[in-house]
Amino acid sequence: MSQSTAGGITGVTFDSGGNRLVGTLRLARGDGPKPTVLLLHGCPGLEQNGDLAADMRDQGWNALVFHYRGCWGSAGSYDLGTITADVLAAVDYLLTVPSFGVDPSRLAVTGHSMGGWAAISAAAADKRLRAVVSLAAPARLGGFAHLTDSDIEREFTRFLATSPAELRRQFAEVAGQPGPLDLVAGISPRPVLIVHGGADEWVPAADGRQLYERARYPRRYAEIQGADHAFSQHRRDLRELVSRWLAETGLDRNAPAETGL
Repeated sequence: MSQSTAGGITGVTFDSGGNRLVGTLRLARGDGPKPTVLLLHGCPGLEQNGDLAADMRDQGWNALVFHYRGCWGSAGSYDLGTITADVLAAVDYLLTVPSFGVDPSRLAVTGHSMGGWAAISAAAADKRLRAVVSLAAPARLGGFAHLTDSDIEREFTRFLATSPAELRRQFAEVAGQPGPLDLVAGISPRPVLIVHGGADEWVPAADGRQLYERARYPRRYAEIQGADHAFSQHRRDLRELVSRWLAETGLDRNAPAETGL
Protein backbone atom coordinates (compact mmCIF):
# COMPACT_ATOMS: atom_id res chain seq x y z
CA MET A 1 0.00 0.00 0.00
CA SER A 2 1.42 3.38 -0.93
CA GLN A 3 2.18 5.92 1.76
CA SER A 4 -0.27 8.41 0.24
CA THR A 5 -3.06 5.82 0.69
CA ALA A 6 -2.09 4.72 4.19
CA GLY A 7 -1.16 8.09 5.62
CA GLY A 8 1.57 8.41 8.20
CA ILE A 9 4.66 10.42 8.96
CA THR A 10 7.96 10.87 7.15
CA GLY A 11 11.12 12.91 7.55
CA VAL A 12 11.99 15.33 4.76
CA THR A 13 15.01 17.38 3.72
CA PHE A 14 15.16 20.11 1.09
CA ASP A 15 17.42 22.94 -0.01
CA SER A 16 17.10 26.64 0.74
CA GLY A 17 19.89 28.98 -0.28
CA GLY A 18 22.37 26.10 -0.40
CA ASN A 19 21.43 24.88 3.09
CA ARG A 20 19.77 21.56 3.87
CA LEU A 21 16.59 22.11 5.89
CA VAL A 22 14.91 19.29 7.79
CA GLY A 23 11.31 18.69 8.70
CA THR A 24 8.53 16.26 9.47
CA LEU A 25 5.67 15.71 7.04
CA ARG A 26 2.44 14.09 8.15
CA LEU A 27 0.60 12.57 5.20
CA ALA A 28 -3.16 12.25 5.15
CA ARG A 29 -4.86 9.00 4.19
CA GLY A 30 -6.22 8.42 0.73
CA ASP A 31 -5.23 8.87 -2.88
CA GLY A 32 -5.53 11.98 -4.96
CA PRO A 33 -4.53 15.59 -4.28
CA LYS A 34 -5.00 16.84 -0.73
CA PRO A 35 -5.02 20.18 1.07
CA THR A 36 -1.71 20.86 2.77
CA VAL A 37 -0.70 23.15 5.61
CA LEU A 38 2.76 24.43 6.51
CA LEU A 39 3.26 24.93 10.25
CA LEU A 40 5.88 27.54 11.10
CA HIS A 41 7.40 27.67 14.57
CA GLY A 42 8.69 30.77 16.28
CA CYS A 43 12.10 31.86 17.51
CA PRO A 44 13.64 29.62 18.75
CA GLY A 45 10.67 27.30 18.29
CA LEU A 46 10.21 25.40 21.55
CA GLU A 47 6.53 25.00 20.66
CA GLN A 48 6.54 23.37 17.23
CA ASN A 49 2.79 22.70 16.97
CA GLY A 50 3.07 18.97 16.41
CA ASP A 51 -0.39 18.57 17.92
CA LEU A 52 -1.85 20.91 15.30
CA ALA A 53 -0.04 18.95 12.57
CA ALA A 54 -1.37 15.59 13.81
CA ASP A 55 -4.88 16.99 14.15
CA MET A 56 -4.86 18.39 10.61
CA ARG A 57 -3.48 15.10 9.23
CA ASP A 58 -6.34 13.21 10.90
CA GLN A 59 -8.77 15.61 9.21
CA GLY A 60 -7.42 14.88 5.74
CA TRP A 61 -4.64 17.46 5.42
CA ASN A 62 -0.97 16.92 4.77
CA ALA A 63 0.97 18.89 7.40
CA LEU A 64 4.61 19.95 7.21
CA VAL A 65 6.60 21.16 10.20
CA PHE A 66 10.09 22.22 9.12
CA HIS A 67 13.00 24.14 10.60
CA TYR A 68 14.57 27.29 9.21
CA ARG A 69 18.28 27.32 8.53
CA GLY A 70 20.41 27.33 11.67
CA CYS A 71 17.91 25.74 14.04
CA TRP A 72 16.80 22.28 15.19
CA GLY A 73 19.09 20.36 12.86
CA SER A 74 18.80 22.46 9.71
CA ALA A 75 22.12 23.56 8.21
CA GLY A 76 23.44 27.10 7.99
CA SER A 77 23.38 30.12 10.28
CA TYR A 78 20.12 31.32 11.77
CA ASP A 79 18.97 34.51 10.08
CA LEU A 80 15.64 36.28 10.52
CA GLY A 81 16.18 37.85 7.12
CA THR A 82 16.08 34.49 5.31
CA ILE A 83 13.12 32.85 7.08
CA THR A 84 10.64 33.96 4.41
CA ALA A 85 12.89 32.48 1.72
CA ASP A 86 12.98 29.21 3.69
CA VAL A 87 9.17 29.15 3.81
CA LEU A 88 8.92 29.65 0.05
CA ALA A 89 11.54 26.92 -0.47
CA ALA A 90 9.29 24.60 1.55
CA VAL A 91 6.38 25.45 -0.76
CA ASP A 92 8.53 24.73 -3.81
CA TYR A 93 9.61 21.41 -2.33
CA LEU A 94 6.10 20.23 -1.50
CA LEU A 95 5.02 20.83 -5.07
CA THR A 96 7.90 18.85 -6.59
CA VAL A 97 7.23 15.47 -4.95
CA PRO A 98 4.23 13.77 -6.61
CA SER A 99 3.96 11.05 -3.96
CA PHE A 100 3.01 13.65 -1.33
CA GLY A 101 -0.28 14.27 -3.14
CA VAL A 102 -0.22 18.03 -2.54
CA ASP A 103 -2.95 19.99 -4.30
CA PRO A 104 -1.21 23.23 -5.36
CA SER A 105 -4.50 25.13 -5.23
CA ARG A 106 -5.10 24.18 -1.57
CA LEU A 107 -2.03 25.30 0.37
CA ALA A 108 -2.35 27.04 3.72
CA VAL A 109 0.20 28.36 6.20
CA THR A 110 -0.08 28.57 9.99
CA GLY A 111 2.62 30.30 12.00
CA HIS A 112 3.20 30.83 15.71
CA SER A 113 4.96 33.92 17.11
CA MET A 114 7.82 34.73 14.71
CA GLY A 115 6.31 31.97 12.58
CA GLY A 116 3.16 34.10 12.34
CA TRP A 117 5.32 37.00 11.23
CA ALA A 118 6.84 34.67 8.62
CA ALA A 119 3.44 33.33 7.54
CA ILE A 120 2.14 36.83 6.81
CA SER A 121 5.37 37.84 5.05
CA ALA A 122 5.44 34.70 2.91
CA ALA A 123 1.76 34.89 1.95
CA ALA A 124 2.14 38.55 1.00
CA ALA A 125 4.97 37.51 -1.33
CA ASP A 126 3.46 34.31 -2.76
CA LYS A 127 -0.16 33.81 -3.77
CA ARG A 128 0.27 30.03 -3.77
CA LEU A 129 -0.46 30.25 -0.04
CA ARG A 130 -4.25 30.36 -0.14
CA ALA A 131 -5.06 30.90 3.56
CA VAL A 132 -3.11 32.27 6.53
CA VAL A 133 -3.34 31.59 10.25
CA SER A 134 -1.29 33.86 12.53
CA LEU A 135 -0.90 32.72 16.15
CA ALA A 136 0.47 35.22 18.70
CA ALA A 137 2.44 37.07 16.03
CA PRO A 138 4.12 40.40 16.75
CA ALA A 139 2.77 43.31 14.72
CA ARG A 140 6.26 44.85 14.79
CA LEU A 141 9.63 43.65 16.09
CA GLY A 142 10.72 46.85 17.81
CA GLY A 143 9.63 45.53 21.18
CA PHE A 144 12.51 43.05 21.24
CA ALA A 145 15.10 45.84 21.30
CA HIS A 146 14.95 46.12 25.09
CA LEU A 147 16.21 42.57 25.68
CA THR A 148 19.67 42.19 27.21
CA ASP A 149 22.31 39.82 25.83
CA SER A 150 21.66 37.49 28.75
CA ASP A 151 17.93 37.52 27.94
CA ILE A 152 18.68 36.74 24.29
CA GLU A 153 21.09 33.92 25.19
CA ARG A 154 18.68 32.37 27.71
CA GLU A 155 15.55 32.59 25.55
CA PHE A 156 16.87 32.35 21.99
CA THR A 157 20.46 31.83 20.92
CA ARG A 158 21.37 28.80 23.05
CA PHE A 159 19.06 26.90 20.68
CA LEU A 160 20.20 28.61 17.48
CA ALA A 161 23.30 28.78 15.27
CA THR A 162 23.93 32.46 15.96
CA SER A 163 25.15 34.79 18.74
CA PRO A 164 23.25 37.30 20.92
CA ALA A 165 24.96 40.23 19.20
CA GLU A 166 24.11 38.88 15.75
CA LEU A 167 20.49 38.15 16.65
CA ARG A 168 20.15 41.65 18.11
CA ARG A 169 21.48 43.05 14.83
CA GLN A 170 18.96 40.95 12.91
CA PHE A 171 16.07 42.14 15.08
CA ALA A 172 17.06 45.74 14.41
CA GLU A 173 17.48 45.15 10.68
CA VAL A 174 14.20 43.33 10.21
CA ALA A 175 12.35 45.86 12.38
CA GLY A 176 13.32 48.53 9.85
CA GLN A 177 11.73 46.62 6.96
CA PRO A 178 8.03 46.18 6.06
CA GLY A 179 6.52 43.80 8.60
CA PRO A 180 3.19 42.11 9.31
CA LEU A 181 1.39 45.37 10.03
CA ASP A 182 2.45 46.68 6.62
CA LEU A 183 1.90 43.45 4.70
CA VAL A 184 -1.23 41.80 6.09
CA ALA A 185 -3.65 43.86 3.97
CA GLY A 186 -1.98 42.54 0.83
CA ILE A 187 -3.10 38.98 1.57
CA SER A 188 -6.73 39.79 0.67
CA PRO A 189 -8.85 38.37 -0.94
CA ARG A 190 -7.31 35.24 0.59
CA PRO A 191 -8.66 34.59 4.10
CA VAL A 192 -6.71 35.42 7.26
CA LEU A 193 -7.26 34.19 10.83
CA ILE A 194 -5.47 36.05 13.62
CA VAL A 195 -5.39 34.35 17.03
CA HIS A 196 -3.91 35.68 20.26
CA GLY A 197 -3.81 34.65 23.88
CA GLY A 198 -5.37 37.07 26.32
CA ALA A 199 -2.51 36.51 28.79
CA ASP A 200 0.37 36.48 26.30
CA GLU A 201 3.52 37.33 28.27
CA TRP A 202 5.72 37.96 25.21
CA VAL A 203 3.54 39.61 22.59
CA PRO A 204 0.53 41.56 23.92
CA ALA A 205 -2.90 40.77 22.50
CA ALA A 206 -3.00 44.38 21.30
CA ASP A 207 -0.61 43.28 18.52
CA GLY A 208 -3.15 40.75 17.29
CA ARG A 209 -5.91 43.36 17.33
CA GLN A 210 -3.74 45.75 15.33
CA LEU A 211 -3.07 43.08 12.73
CA TYR A 212 -6.79 42.35 12.47
CA GLU A 213 -7.57 46.03 12.00
CA ARG A 214 -5.07 46.25 9.14
CA ALA A 215 -6.18 43.02 7.48
CA ARG A 216 -8.86 43.15 4.82
CA TYR A 217 -11.85 40.92 4.15
CA PRO A 218 -12.10 37.98 4.57
CA ARG A 219 -10.58 38.14 8.05
CA ARG A 220 -11.27 36.89 11.56
CA TYR A 221 -9.84 37.64 14.99
CA ALA A 222 -10.07 35.29 17.96
CA GLU A 223 -8.68 35.90 21.43
CA ILE A 224 -8.39 32.92 23.77
CA GLN A 225 -8.86 34.29 27.27
CA GLY A 226 -6.22 33.23 29.79
CA ALA A 227 -3.93 31.75 27.15
CA ASP A 228 -0.19 32.43 27.34
CA HIS A 229 2.15 32.97 24.39
CA ALA A 230 2.41 29.25 23.58
CA PHE A 231 -1.28 28.56 24.38
CA SER A 232 0.21 26.04 26.81
CA GLN A 233 -2.98 25.24 28.73
CA HIS A 234 -5.34 25.94 25.84
CA ARG A 235 -4.08 23.63 23.09
CA ARG A 236 -7.43 21.88 22.59
CA ASP A 237 -9.19 25.23 22.15
CA LEU A 238 -6.50 26.28 19.68
CA ARG A 239 -6.68 23.06 17.65
CA GLU A 240 -10.45 23.24 17.40
CA LEU A 241 -10.38 26.90 16.41
CA VAL A 242 -7.76 26.48 13.69
CA SER A 243 -9.19 23.28 12.19
CA ARG A 244 -12.74 24.67 12.18
CA TRP A 245 -11.63 27.89 10.49
CA LEU A 246 -9.57 26.08 7.86
CA ALA A 247 -12.62 23.94 7.07
CA GLU A 248 -14.66 27.14 6.65
CA THR A 249 -12.22 28.36 4.00
CA GLY A 250 -13.25 25.46 1.81
CA LEU A 251 -9.66 24.34 1.24
CA ASP A 252 -10.50 20.88 2.52
CA ARG A 253 -12.78 20.60 -0.51
CA ASN A 254 -11.86 21.03 -4.15
CA ALA A 255 -12.59 24.75 -4.34
CA PRO A 256 -12.43 27.56 -1.75
CA ALA A 257 -15.81 28.60 -0.44
CA GLU A 258 -17.05 32.17 -0.63
CA THR A 259 -17.80 32.67 3.05
CA GLY A 260 -17.86 35.58 5.42
CA LEU A 261 -14.95 34.47 7.60
